[in-house]
Amino acid sequence: MEQRRSSDEISQEFNSYIAGLVFVCRERDAITGLVLMGSTADRVRVDEWSDHDFAVVCESGMQETLRGDLSWLPRSTDLVLAAREHHDGFKAVYSDGAVIEFAVVDLTELGTFFANAWEVVYDDGGVLEVMSAVAAKPAPHGSEPSRDFAVFLTALLVGVGRARRGERLSASGSVRGVGVDHLTAVFAAALPASGKDRLDNLDPRRRFELVYPEVAHALECAISSELEECARGLLDLAESSLSGSWPPFPREAVETVRRRLGWTG
Repeated sequence: MEQRRSSDEISQEFNSYIAGLVFVCRERDAITGLVLMGSTADRVRVDEWSDHDFAVVCESGMQETLRGDLSWLPRSTDLVLAAREHHDGFKAVYSDGAVIEFAVVDLTELGTFFANAWEVVYDDGGVLEVMSAVAAKPAPHGSEPSRDFAVFLTALLVGVGRARRGERLSASGSVRGVGVDHLTAVFAAALPASGKDRLDNLDPRRRFELVYPEVAHALECAISSELEECARGLLDLAESSLSGSWPPFPREAVETVRRRLGWTG
């Protein structure tokens, strides 16, 4: 078993990678900026499971050169895998298990991002201005709890239907994936709590347990149960948590779902 590192050692290693990344970015003529994202920028949250999340900004037209050959990354010879995703972001893993998630973009592409925690650590022109505009944009879908609750109910109907015809993997994605994502978004918008600024407006599941520990425990219990029991548990939790305190709660729609799935007894 790997020996546990102290918080100071974790912080030193984490910051050492950032320093190496800044160095290689400054050394490459084509690279004009470096933006740290998420906990990589808000380093008080860093622990042994934190990855490095960043955007490398380059001259327009040089994106594919840098995306196609990752030898410019720090410790590139220690990479054991690197995957380019459909949106041109990358996930990569080093031989010690450290994970990095990053994008290589020009300033125009950077302007299409959404961000909450961020820090510009290298700027050869224009990066801070663009990131300031990015940070001022609202989250891509905004907070629309009534819409999210409607998607949650639909995900239950679709998921349970697929499970009953034997498509259990797809059903799990609908209920435990889509359904839970939208239900947590509703909870975050509709339930009062202290410390709501700790939530991630780009990912409703992130740090949900820190703000709503009891609701999060109930969600975890439901998710770990058999698929139909999970779906019914999620609906019960939604009703018990929201029906008495959230005026837009759609009672008729909830009852329709219960009748359609035979959950009225």
